Amino acid sequence: MRRMNIAAFSFMLLAAASAPAMAQGGGMGGGGGRMDPAQMATRTSDRLMTGITLSATQSDSVKAIDARFAASMKAAMGGSDMRAQMTGMRTKQQADLRAVLTSDQQATFDKNVADMEKARGNRAPRP
Repeated sequence: MRRMNIAAFSFMLLAAASAPAMAQGGGMGGGGGRMDPAQMATRTSDRLMTGITLSATQSDSVKAIDARFAASMKAAMGGSDMRAQMTGMRTKQQADLRAVLTSDQQATFDKNVADMEKARGNRAPRP
């Protein structure tokens, strides 16, 4: 019985100790760490296209825009004034993506952009 109590206590201790690491994305396949520029570009365009059904041609255009955006981000990383560069690149990506859409799709896109900007403004600044 004593061994079982020790085993149960050890398991609970291990679970409690690993919870903060898992919450920070430190677990297997966790979301922690930095995404590469291609992942960031795809994730951003996926969020902007929420609720929008793209044609095959539009989808190909979005992928091309993502590739250009990722290449630009990769080139800017580690450079001086990276935040301003990223802001300019994000603005260009949004304009390029919006240009691919029909007027009906643009209304949804504009709402998604506003939602993203609102969420970005509600985040705590990074240290």
